[in-house]
Amino acid sequence: MTQCRPAPARPARQGGAESGAATVLSLVLGLAFVVLPVLLLVLSIPVWEQRAVDARDAARAAARALAVSQGWPEGALAADAAARAVLSGDGVPADAAGLSLGGALVPGGQVTASVTVEVPVGALPWLGPVGNVPYTAASTQAVSPYRSGP
Repeated sequence: MTQCRPAPARPARQGGAESGAATVLSLVLGLAFVVLPVLLLVLSIPVWEQRAVDARDAARAAARALAVSQGWPEGALAADAAARAVLSGDGVPADAAGLSLGGALVPGGQVTASVTVEVPVGALPWLGPVGNVPYTAASTQAVSPYRSGP
């Protein structure tokens, strides 16, 4: 026959009110140093993508406005107006964008518009945007070979 032995007695827990304090501390530190920074990074991605799309749309609109214009001075003004209309419609501040134009406005030529926008690196709650990075998009349009020149 087998004999059953009684289980050894466990020593009494020590620490009383402090038991479990490390778990709460780990939870607070984990939220503060891991979850919140990752959350802020994830929430910044849509802003980056939106500004990139805004720059591409503005460059396309500016290049098209320049390609269909009758002359370079009028085309440059039309391209600037087209780019500003696209950017202001999407909420990009006017001082956060720049436009440069190039190419040949002759029948069969090509014109290029480059738009540079400032993309906020991130945003901190109650502090607002932190830092900016420039993003440049370019678009090239063909000038109609059948257009009449000035």
